[in-house]
Amino acid sequence: MSVETTAAEPVLDQATRDFVRRSMQAGLVELADVKKVVVSLMTEDLVFTPERLAQGLVGADLLTPWQARKLLAGKARGFHLGNYRLLQPLGRGGMGVVFLARHAVMNRLMALKILPSEASKDSRRIERFKEEARASAKLEHPNIVQAFDFSESDGKLFIVMEYIEGVDLHRAVARDGVMSPTEALDAMIQTTDALAHAHQRGIVHRDIKPSNLLLRNDGVIKVSDMGLARIGYTAGTDAPNRLTGTADFIAPEQAIDSQSVDARADIYSLGCTWYFLLVGKPPFPGTSVAQRLAKHQTAKVPLVSDTRSDCPPAISLLIQRMMSKRPVDRPASAAELLTQLRRIAGSKLAGRELANRPRSEQRTVPQDDSSSFASLDDSGPLGEASQGAMAEIAEIDFGSLPPIDLATLPPAAVHVSPLATPPNAAGSPSKPAQRRGSSNETDSNQSVLLGAGLALSIVALLAVVSVTFYQMTKDEKPLTRLKTTEGGKGNVIVIEE
Repeated sequence: MSVETTAAEPVLDQATRDFVRRSMQAGLVELADVKKVVVSLMTEDLVFTPERLAQGLVGADLLTPWQARKLLAGKARGFHLGNYRLLQPLGRGGMGVVFLARHAVMNRLMALKILPSEASKDSRRIERFKEEARASAKLEHPNIVQAFDFSESDGKLFIVMEYIEGVDLHRAVARDGVMSPTEALDAMIQTTDALAHAHQRGIVHRDIKPSNLLLRNDGVIKVSDMGLARIGYTAGTDAPNRLTGTADFIAPEQAIDSQSVDARADIYSLGCTWYFLLVGKPPFPGTSVAQRLAKHQTAKVPLVSDTRSDCPPAISLLIQRMMSKRPVDRPASAAELLTQLRRIAGSKLAGRELANRPRSEQRTVPQDDSSSFASLDDSGPLGEASQGAMAEIAEIDFGSLPPIDLATLPPAAVHVSPLATPPNAAGSPSKPAQRRGSSNETDSNQSVLLGAGLALSIVALLAVVSVTFYQMTKDEKPLTRLKTTEGGKGNVIVIEE
């Protein structure tokens, strides 16, 4: 039979209670959910620290590891933007920080691209951000990340985009190694199809590179980050002599004048990207940006076949043509390039090369701890917790916890998480909770222990009453006041005051 009892009150120091208040003030957890986690963790130890409670909340899927780390660091604001709850950073785009977020009502995962706080007073950057939204709104293609909305909340501008569950091609190569010729060809066909759609609508991406090509888990390529895109081939809003693009993949003419480039600049960058997928490094390495830019202008284009013997000559020669120094020597358009790619593919592609690409289990790619997120603490949507806001939360009462069914309660709701496991407050490791079986022997042992404890309590009470009566009836000594207390192991102690 199951035995129900009320949990003893946990030991939460002031730091842990402040952590709970911050979590509630941030609108991330409810007190009832916190209590459930506390009850489960009490099966191991009654002493809590902020780190231990945070780990339990992450294990119960009430907090993400990123949210927990920010709360432990003292953050209590900025976890919501409009109707969205921010879950974790995904990366940086050309114009802002991208966060994974969940809609409060629709419960749908979306990607929010947020203009950094330092750019909110820069009219040029604001206009550039709006131009990115307009460029994204003009595009609707299965190989382009779709934008759904442009909004403002708490003085922050953001674009709502579809969330792609997968990894960008730069991280895919770092994790799984270089691609086979057929895998890389599959990626190029999908990307070129997307660029042909954009170019037909007068949009030049100007920042094609592996990290802006997202590989969805089902093998679909999605072109992302229109932050440097320009609508129209003649007009631009860039400042004179401003470098627009990425040094390892930028076209020679774009490094000189980014305002007048056309679709062939994207073709050059795509050729550099194709080279990277097959070789694992950019075509023109260098120790400085200036060196890499200079090589794009003057260095001979390397042949992939010199490094990869399994690369067909047709692919190696087409990459070299795409990376021609003069735009006139490249394929004239993405549509023309797409025709050549499909001709090379012929019947070689089964259509699921990227979907079936083996994934390495030994090499992992960091998701939200990358150095590119180092400045998120201050430049992102998060703000500092204020004492006034903390005081709005009522006093937290952990004296009334949910009842525990000792026969059915799992050991503890602690799962593996990126949070570090804190040491035990007493300086020794906590004893793991033993599994409670449902056998009759277990129930019998519990009943015996409870009966023995009750008998000892009655004996101790009788002893206290007897000593008290004796002291009160003695004539030769004045009346002595007694005080009872409990020792650390549950023993009753009688002392004189």
